[in-house]
Amino acid sequence: MDPEISPTENKVIDSHLHVQAETIDRCLRVMDENHIRYGMNIGIGGENFQKFQKAYQPHKDRLGMMYIFEWGKWQEDPDYVNRAPDLLEAAVEQGAHGVKIWKNLGLTVKDPQGNLVSIDDERLLPIWQRAQDIGCLVAFHTVDPVAFFEPWNSDNERWEELELHPDWSFADRSVYPPRDEVLDQRNNVIKAFPDLKFQCVHGANFSENLDVVDQWMDQMPNMYVDTSARLGEFGRHPASAGKAFFEKHQDRLMFGTDRIFGKEGDVQGAGPTKIFSREEDQWFYNTHWRYFQTEDKQFDHPTPIQGNWKIDGIGLSTDALNKLYWDNAFKLYGLGQYGVA
Repeated sequence: MDPEISPTENKVIDSHLHVQAETIDRCLRVMDENHIRYGMNIGIGGENFQKFQKAYQPHKDRLGMMYIFEWGKWQEDPDYVNRAPDLLEAAVEQGAHGVKIWKNLGLTVKDPQGNLVSIDDERLLPIWQRAQDIGCLVAFHTVDPVAFFEPWNSDNERWEELELHPDWSFADRSVYPPRDEVLDQRNNVIKAFPDLKFQCVHGANFSENLDVVDQWMDQMPNMYVDTSARLGEFGRHPASAGKAFFEKHQDRLMFGTDRIFGKEGDVQGAGPTKIFSREEDQWFYNTHWRYFQTEDKQFDHPTPIQGNWKIDGIGLSTDALNKLYWDNAFKLYGLGQYGVA
């Protein structure tokens, strides 16, 4: 049986989860059972944004939200991109902490003329400028795991996950741009707006290569990184390398899970949609604490559908743990004004 572990100070901010207005109660119950004091609903738009904005009002000390653009409307309305900065500011006025830029920008979003839009397209510059002017956060989910850009066959280590989500394969070079090219576009924006803070989710979308993420964080002091749905990749590195990375960048790393609370069921970071038992939820969260807090060897990571391997714990210092679990997100999101404690 896996050891039961509690996070330091028994309180954690999950900087990356997904909640609907209809699932707030279930979300809060799971949070209460697993030491999660506050969670950021990272990316919700359209009617769902309006519904959630109304429903979460009594829970602002437990939940936050980020807006997401509906890029598909640009195809129908050539003026959509020009209205986007105002849409963002209106969302912030309604309580959004910032905007989530999903992976479709850079991979599939096209302008009204049918041209693929790059993240650093000059037509989008007013969006980043407005975000900087009003002091809100930009969260980037750019590209996806390296395996999703490799041939989709039985030799792909994420074959099982791609079978579940075939639309997550970006291996066709005649359709999708190179992965590194899109990441460069994201980084161009981060570098161009040094006073704007960026949450680069899923281990900055390159948890397979800590050396590269380390270089990015050195080059871009406005880049913050969350761990959501990438513990398997982090834990695959030698424990000494993982520990060195998390200790070095302890002021800009944030705990996250990518836990989805959907109308039809939940997702624990990756995998099928279902309603999980309390014991299954506790194992999921406990495995995170085990990775960050112990030096245990070769145990199961929390998202086995992402790859069939074991991970090693990195046993972080108390200071690094407190920043990862709480302090960094608390400061980045400005949670003092919401009574979060």
